[in-house]
Amino acid sequence: NVYIATKMIELLERQLVLQKIADPYPLENKMSKTLRVIRVNRLALPNTQLVEGVTPSTNALSMVNVDVTVEQWGIVCVITDVLELTVKHPMLNIAIERVAMAMKETSEREDAEVLMAATNITYAKAATSRAGLVATDTFNTALAITIKAKLKMRGAPGYSDGQYMCIMQPPHEAALLASDAIFQ
Repeated sequence: NVYIATKMIELLERQLVLQKIADPYPLENKMSKTLRVIRVNRLALPNTQLVEGVTPSTNALSMVNVDVTVEQWGIVCVITDVLELTVKHPMLNIAIERVAMAMKETSEREDAEVLMAATNITYAKAATSRAGLVATDTFNTALAITIKAKLKMRGAPGYSDGQYMCIMQPPHEAALLASDAIFQ
């Protein structure tokens, strides 16, 4: 059991994308299924310049409790003794890989669902929701520039070296690179 769990977690962590950029929070004991994350709000920007001899106005830090209901998902893979005895392939190793992949896909799907429920999503062209997208609404250089400008205007911190990150599935990446010759 320890070997199988260790191997699956190793495979899972290697393949996850969204969780690699997320901040992990432990679920405290005796908190039921509610995870409380304390978020410290940003400070209000000053509206007037400093004047010599005058103490500037003060800003107090404010905090917000963000309560999240956590969920638990599971999967069971059955390997029968007949399967184990009659098949040439190492079924236990294959089962470990398949369960790890199913766990990864479930985790990524659920993380993406949370992100897609946000209220500050930018969609291509005139779309205002995921349901409003049509086949010609694709990610391209113009949309990337629009999104980067919105992130900067809203004061979003950069992920690495002041740059922002875009996460997309490999088929979408290939389609983007093939369709937009000027994408950088």
